[in-house]
Amino acid sequence: MSSGWQTKKLSEVCQIKPSKKEAKEVLAESDLVSFVPMNDLGIRQKTLIHKEEKALGKVVGNYTYFADNDVLLAKITPCFENGKLGIAQGLKNGIGFGSSEYIVFRSKGEIDPEYLFYYLSQDSFRDAGAKVMTGAVGHKRVPKEFIENYRIPLPRLEEQKRIVAILDEAFAGIDTAIANTEKNLANARELFESYLNSVFTKRGDGWQEKN
Repeated sequence: MSSGWQTKKLSEVCQIKPSKKEAKEVLAESDLVSFVPMNDLGIRQKTLIHKEEKALGKVVGNYTYFADNDVLLAKITPCFENGKLGIAQGLKNGIGFGSSEYIVFRSKGEIDPEYLFYYLSQDSFRDAGAKVMTGAVGHKRVPKEFIENYRIPLPRLEEQKRIVAILDEAFAGIDTAIANTEKNLANARELFESYLNSVFTKRGDGWQEKN
């Protein structure tokens, strides 16, 4: 951590689990909102996917509320350890609902949501959380107290945005490298299959077939 940076608890810089009353104050029960199940929360994918829309009245009771620019983090095993998190953007009417296993972070103004996303993406954060999980096997969750009291380094907002820009560029390069590698592997598999086919279809003299 650079000198001059302060550290603060996540609960000091973020509103954790904003009240769903906010949604009911601005929308009618028939109004549509984005619906994001756990399967649509990505791994190392900054912006979460929202394919579905549902009426507010159908989701407000049992699901977790969030809004544009909130950061979502899965709190249940193995989704937490796998790094499922993302930033809500472009939601229907600016509002979304999803799994009850989400932790929702809303910046109070001192922290950039993208900076928070990258910080929570670290293995060190997930490893620390995994060590204090509670609950039955297969249903362990990160405790609320761990999340609220976890301390995060907090440079000035301008520095946070500079860090985000650097990481965006780095991860764009990684994604390109991964895509090229996958393409090369696909080409290699295709070449291998073609070679196998050519070997076993061009029979030599004296070959015979047996069951």
